[in-house]
Amino acid sequence: MKITVEVDCTPKEMRAFFGLPDVEPMQQAVMATMEAQMIEAMDQFSPTSLMRDWFAPMTATQKAFVNAFTRVHTPEGSTGSPGSTG
Repeated sequence: MKITVEVDCTPKEMRAFFGLPDVEPMQQAVMATMEAQMIEAMDQFSPTSLMRDWFAPMTATQKAFVNAFTRVHTPEGSTGSPGSTG
């Protein structure tokens, strides 16, 4: 035997039916606090500093990659930069 029960209610109605507490006011307070903190933090950052922070590691990696392929090997076994008379 198979019995199917379909309940048509909102999540809020279901929580009330099971006696769960209404946490919506607490969620709204937390979200308002988070929003205020995020807005305050945004005022401390400039787009220029964000871009510099995001791309600084990439620039260092890019320089290392370029340096690895632009060093020339001299006959004495030392390395130098292109155009050096080492």
